[in-house]
Amino acid sequence: MDQQPVTFDEGMLDVGDGHSIYWRAQGPRDAPAMLVVHGGPGGAMNVKWAEALEPEAWRVVFFDQRGCGKSKPFGRLEHNGIDALVGDMEKLRVALDIERWAIFGGSWGTTLGLAYGVAHPERCTGFLLRGVFLARREDIDWFLWDVRRVFPEAHRAFLDAIEAACGKRPASGQDILTMTEAPLARFDEAGAKLARAWTLYETTLSVVNKPATEPADQDKRPSAEANAAAVSMALLERHYMANELPPAPLLPGVARIAHLPCRLVHGRFDMVCTADQAVELAAHWPGAELAVVSGAGHWTFEPGNLAALRAGAQALYGLIAKA
Repeated sequence: MDQQPVTFDEGMLDVGDGHSIYWRAQGPRDAPAMLVVHGGPGGAMNVKWAEALEPEAWRVVFFDQRGCGKSKPFGRLEHNGIDALVGDMEKLRVALDIERWAIFGGSWGTTLGLAYGVAHPERCTGFLLRGVFLARREDIDWFLWDVRRVFPEAHRAFLDAIEAACGKRPASGQDILTMTEAPLARFDEAGAKLARAWTLYETTLSVVNKPATEPADQDKRPSAEANAAAVSMALLERHYMANELPPAPLLPGVARIAHLPCRLVHGRFDMVCTADQAVELAAHWPGAELAVVSGAGHWTFEPGNLAALRAGAQALYGLIAKA
C-alpha cells in the first residue's frame, strides 16, 4: 500500500525583535500535543523525528528557532538568546491555541526544553529528552577540546580548518570560540568552508552505527541548502557557546517540573554530550526513567536510540492520556 502524504498546517509567527519563526503542525487536532525542539543551536526542524512517535497519537508541532531553518532573518544573532527562544515557544503555544504540551528535545533541544519547562511548568504535560546537554562549562569544554582524547584525528582536522581560516591555530576551546567569530560572520565562501568543517567535526563525533561523512565529501561542491545549514549551525553554536552559555544552572530548577513524567534516552558512546549529563539529570528528577543505550552515540536515528525513543513516547502517551 502506498504511504499517504502527511497533512499539516504551517506558518510564520512574528515573535518580535525583528524575528519570525517558521512552524509546522501535523496529526489529529484533538490529540495530545508534542512540541519538537531541535538541536544546535542553529539546527532546524526535522520532520523525521515524528518516526519516534505514533503519528495518530500526537498533535506534533515543529518549529525552527531564531536565525535558522526557514525562520527569518537567517543567521541573525541580535536578540537571539535562551530567554528569547523560551519566549518564542510560549508565543507559539498561545498562537496555536494549545493549552498544554509535552516536550520532545534532543541535544541542545534538551537544554532549551528544560529551560522552557522550568519557566512554564504549568504548560507542560511531560518530557521526552534524547542526548541530554546541560550546557555547563565542562560540557562545552568537552565538545570543543577534551574530546580530542577520543577523536584525535577529527579534532586535528577541525583545528586545521580553523588555522586555514584564521592564520593561527587554537590552543584551547576558548581560542576556538574567539578565533572563529569573524570568519563565520562574513557569510562568504571562506566562512562557509569553515562552517562545513565545524559541521563535519560534529557529525563525526555523533555517530556510532552509521558511517560519518567522509572528509573527501568536502571536495564535492556543496548545495546552497547544505551551505546554509552548515553556516547556521556553526554560527549559532559559536554565538551561544561564547555569549549565552552556561545558562542559569538548569538542575536546581528541575524541582519545578519533577512532578511531571519524563523519559530520558542517551547513547552510551555519545561523544557530543557525555552520558554523565543524563545520569545527573535523572538524579535530580526522581520520577524520570533513563535508558542508556549500549552501542549508540548522539544521533537520533541510531537503531538503539530510536527504539528507546519509541518506547519512551509510548509510555509517556499512556501517562498523559490517563491524566
